[in-house]
Amino acid sequence: MSDIDLSLEDSSKSKKILPSEETIEMEDKKPKQEDRDLNLIILSWIIILLASSLSLILWREFGAGEPLWWPILTLSLLLIFLIATLVKKTLKPLRMFIAVILIIFIFGYGGGWQWGIVPAIRGSSFWIQWTNQMPWALSSIATHLLRLTPAIAVLSFLLLTGRKRNDFFLIKGDIRAPVEPSKLIGMKSPKPWTKIGSIFTMIFSIGTLMFLLFSTFPSASDFVRALPLIPVAILIAAINAFNEEFTLRAAPLSELKGVIGKMQALLITTVYFGLGHFYGVPSGILGIVLSAYLGWFIGKSLLETKGFFWAWIIHFFPDVIIFTFYAMFP
Repeated sequence: MSDIDLSLEDSSKSKKILPSEETIEMEDKKPKQEDRDLNLIILSWIIILLASSLSLILWREFGAGEPLWWPILTLSLLLIFLIATLVKKTLKPLRMFIAVILIIFIFGYGGGWQWGIVPAIRGSSFWIQWTNQMPWALSSIATHLLRLTPAIAVLSFLLLTGRKRNDFFLIKGDIRAPVEPSKLIGMKSPKPWTKIGSIFTMIFSIGTLMFLLFSTFPSASDFVRALPLIPVAILIAAINAFNEEFTLRAAPLSELKGVIGKMQALLITTVYFGLGHFYGVPSGILGIVLSAYLGWFIGKSLLETKGFFWAWIIHFFPDVIIFTFYAMFP
């Protein structure tokens, strides 16, 4: 082959290897991975703060309360964001997360909203008359079964869309998995969740008991009167612990961790849970801080054990104490 032929062949190969100016321009116009990730993180925060009780706190503490149109506007914005994930390819990874938050919001659960399916039923004259005729035990069970409907709806949605139980932590998991060291729990070296989970369950339970005793100290007769109702308190605590941990933490966290990373997902669900307890027990800023810390610790257990066991246990035992007090002072 002649030198001219070789040069022509080399020139041809070079043309195949080198991208055209048009291709380079198109690549420059594509959003970088870092930009896409940042956009998803920002949108995740917008969604969670929109659906949380943050706006309710601002309306109620610094105004005359939220206007009637506010929940409708919030619902509309959440729907717009969900539709955006169907239209814009870069937002598709957040579709399931937004759908889960939207279901929770429609049911009126997880943030003090007085709008939604559950608040509408509880506020109806039929429900009020029906539960007022019941003793405390039956009325409380009925109420918590009604409050369980958002969890059932979210669980059904996840299963129908192809998710498996292990995808959203609804399995026992590795209860002996190592706890990643953190200054927030005073750890410098890994220890098993069997040890740390047990210790913190006791701490949270004793802390709850002390707070309630300082608020309302029951007499011996109060406790004796509540003894037959302790099984009911245990049942309600079991329902409530599952309901809150699955609906408000496990489901949103499972859909976020693979999209924006575990740390951001944990932080977002922690803030969501904390804000939802501004009007809880304890209330105010203290309620937010304590609930957020509990939420962070429980979310950490979900991520590290990849299961629901410690999340439910840590929430269940303090709830037993809370609902036992409710039984004493219905």
